[in-house]
Amino acid sequence: MPAPLTIAARRAMVEQLMRQEPGISARTIAARLGVGKDTIRRDIAEIEEEQRQRAPQPPSTQPGAAPSSDALLLVLDESMRQALAVLRATRGAPDTQEQNVAAARAAIRAMADTVIELRHQAQERSRP
Repeated sequence: MPAPLTIAARRAMVEQLMRQEPGISARTIAARLGVGKDTIRRDIAEIEEEQRQRAPQPPSTQPGAAPSSDALLLVLDESMRQALAVLRATRGAPDTQEQNVAAARAAIRAMADTVIELRHQAQERSRP
């Protein structure tokens, strides 16, 4: 008999099934995963709540946000979420919008610093 799924693994599978088969019922998902339909309904409610929390807010509604002409909107697709999770994990930070913003800012600054340093090194090498 296979080991029971963790809550996170089960929810990931529920989310995947919902993406692959829009309109799939909680009862069908429950049957496929071998759990009760009420468990799946709670999972779906939690997934929807997480998606609402992860949804980007318009820049003008974010506290301390720059004027809209200076704002950058990043759409968090699955690969971006995974990248942010890796960055957050280095600090043990939770999956919150604030931590995602902090991780993205740190990554952008680090990349910019690297580019600036490489340009500086190239200029140094090109001097006679």
